[in-house]
Amino acid sequence: MAKLFNMDLYRMVKAKSFRILLALTFAISLGSMPMLKGLYDLAKMLSPEGMTETFEATRTLSSLISSPFSIITLMLILLSVVFFFYADMENGYIKNIAGQMPKRGFSILSRYLAAIVHNAVFMVAAVAGNVIGAMLVVKVTVDSAIVTGIGAFLLELLLLQSICAILLLVTASLRSKSFGIVLAVLFGVGATFLLYSALDSGLDMLIKGFKITPYMPDTLLNNPFDANGNLLVLRSVLSAAVTTGIFLPLSIGVFDKRDVK
Repeated sequence: MAKLFNMDLYRMVKAKSFRILLALTFAISLGSMPMLKGLYDLAKMLSPEGMTETFEATRTLSSLISSPFSIITLMLILLSVVFFFYADMENGYIKNIAGQMPKRGFSILSRYLAAIVHNAVFMVAAVAGNVIGAMLVVKVTVDSAIVTGIGAFLLELLLLQSICAILLLVTASLRSKSFGIVLAVLFGVGATFLLYSALDSGLDMLIKGFKITPYMPDTLLNNPFDANGNLLVLRSVLSAAVTTGIFLPLSIGVFDKRDVK
């Protein structure tokens, strides 16, 4: 298992898609704050009566750490995960090693564990881009909420990993790269909210006031804080645990029962 995990890590790091999408994630994160400042300055210059709103001159380090994602960067991360999950089948790698494993499902578990490293690297790159980009145009202050920011970062990594369990089932176990890409885009841009809203409407007829949207991993990933700014730790952990507990064993079981091609 350890050798399989190391091989997956090596295969992941060497992939062109990993390197390209990681560079894009960093570049987009780096340019987001300067671009916002440039758009603000342009709007202020073109405004005939002058803008009363002011561009915030400072950013706290904790807020930058706790918000590594934008719509585009989250989508890039999930697309990179899909490409990694499917690459071994696309290149015939899994067929070559399938007979050497006591249980073929180990390859699914190995890919899932490798995705933890993948997601952590992408999130660190995104935070680094956010911090450097912010320092170019505003003052970044070290505040007392650093621990909360790091906690939010770790919760978001956990939630992101649970979404990867869904992508793993679709991409690797069911062998559908195209469906995996579609799901990655939907999760990335937040389009799953439409599905959740429809489900909430149906559930409201059965249980008045009950909604699943606040408990879904991608919803919490985009905002792991409540209205008072407190971390939704228990809700996030339970959401990630339930999602992973359902989809990871299912991915392993489905892959074990299917023929390797």
